[in-house]
Amino acid sequence: MVHVNGDLTTCCLDEGLVNRLGNVLETPLAELWNGPVLHRWRVAQAEGRFAESGPYCNTCNWQSAGALSDAELEDYLVKKAELKALGRHRERRS
Repeated sequence: MVHVNGDLTTCCLDEGLVNRLGNVLETPLAELWNGPVLHRWRVAQAEGRFAESGPYCNTCNWQSAGALSDAELEDYLVKKAELKALGRHRERRS
């Protein structure tokens, strides 16, 4: 979610900018989107550690927001060499 002043957060519910990633007027969106903070939060999501990626993530109905398929998530984890997270994600699915 990009706020009118350019602040970027991970969630449309984050009006208080608790999960602020930066500002797109100061830093390119691609740099923020692919940066280490969001990567760490993506891995936490894949491993089921939702509370570690934001205050709203434990109670969110994320599937209605266009979640990645398992195949897309696994592809991302392989590309980023997050093999432990890949294993944990697969364990959670079974």
